[in-house]
Amino acid sequence: MFGAKGDGKHDDTDALRKALYESDKQGKVLYFPSGYHFKVTGTLNYYNKTYQSYTLNMLGCIPIKKGSYTPKEYGGIAVEKGVSLFKSATIRGSMERVCVTGKRNLSVRFFDHCECKGLVIQGCNISNFGVLFSDTNVNSVSQITQNTFLTLYYFSKNEDTSSGLTDSTISFNYINGGKEMDDNSCFEWAYYNGCIVSNNFIDYYRTIYFPKATKKQTFVGPLSYSNQYQVFRYFYAAGSDNLQSITFSSTADSFNWNDPSKFENPDKFAPLTYKGKDGKQYEVPPYVGICHAAWNISIKEAKIERNMKSLVFIYSGLTEFESNRFEVSFVGNNPYKAGQINYRQGDVKPYYNKGKYPLNEARIEGIVEVLDELPNASYGWSSSLNGRTVQVKGQRYSAKNVYDGRNWKTEWEKAD
Repeated sequence: MFGAKGDGKHDDTDALRKALYESDKQGKVLYFPSGYHFKVTGTLNYYNKTYQSYTLNMLGCIPIKKGSYTPKEYGGIAVEKGVSLFKSATIRGSMERVCVTGKRNLSVRFFDHCECKGLVIQGCNISNFGVLFSDTNVNSVSQITQNTFLTLYYFSKNEDTSSGLTDSTISFNYINGGKEMDDNSCFEWAYYNGCIVSNNFIDYYRTIYFPKATKKQTFVGPLSYSNQYQVFRYFYAAGSDNLQSITFSSTADSFNWNDPSKFENPDKFAPLTYKGKDGKQYEVPPYVGICHAAWNISIKEAKIERNMKSLVFIYSGLTEFESNRFEVSFVGNNPYKAGQINYRQGDVKPYYNKGKYPLNEARIEGIVEVLDELPNASYGWSSSLNGRTVQVKGQRYSAKNVYDGRNWKTEWEKAD
């Protein structure tokens, strides 16, 4: 209707711009039939010399051929280098079963400085993009579900705004970062506030969660539940000193190969570094969680599959906020031994902090903690220590809480 060829050779940008405009204006489906390959060299929502906000109604179909995810088979859009598919707009609506491929380049971006409100992306095949959500807010119960994302260097990237994902869901997706990048991150946002990330398979990212802020602010969320995280160096890291406090929760997630440079992946992910008290730069070891300006970080019922290295890297003291917590627990077998906690020399001892706020602690369950001395945690209430087992000078001790009629106190008993 609008002059698109769909042969992969002719530039169909103007035709798709017109079609998208009319689809939004008339409330009609913009359909991508199997076998058509629409070449795009510019932003689709740029029309009448301005960036238009749209309600999408984009629909693909079951492919004629059953092979790899390509527009030739599925019907869809092929984006050239340097193109942001949607830019500087509010995007609503839905995109279902559409195939979109880029040019395996950081300059190719799906949503660039947009706000996605109640957007549904379902059953799509999106590949070879530098960034899916670039400085883009995703909110109002948006749903990103049942998609295949191949070679997506950054699922989200926060460069010059405080963008995030709020009150929305990322679930049942396959998200792959590709092997070319050595410092890519999957979720790089400034805040989440109510985001649920569940039942995804996510692999080949140097860092999975890498919150960054352009100004002083609090990072809240997300809830990570029943995901498989595979081939990564850092699971959760703090990417900015502007993060005033952090709340993060992981439940029933599985972790596999958190130092891929030493195992199946021949491409070494670039390590993070930190400045020591002596002024020198040091390499941050691979880890699952970082304790940095933490308020409450919880990794519960974690399944450790194999080849895991450091569990926690304590980047700064746990004395910035009252009642901080860093909690980790395991299910099933895990390969951890003593010395799996790495910490910045001179800040705090691992597992136990005698700093300004005595309630602060990094608590690890599922392993026997090897300490220099027994923690003294009688602060008026100490139920969090009940049942913990530690080892001091070769002897194991178990904690139990005893109430003397006025206060709770911790007593340590020798254990087998």
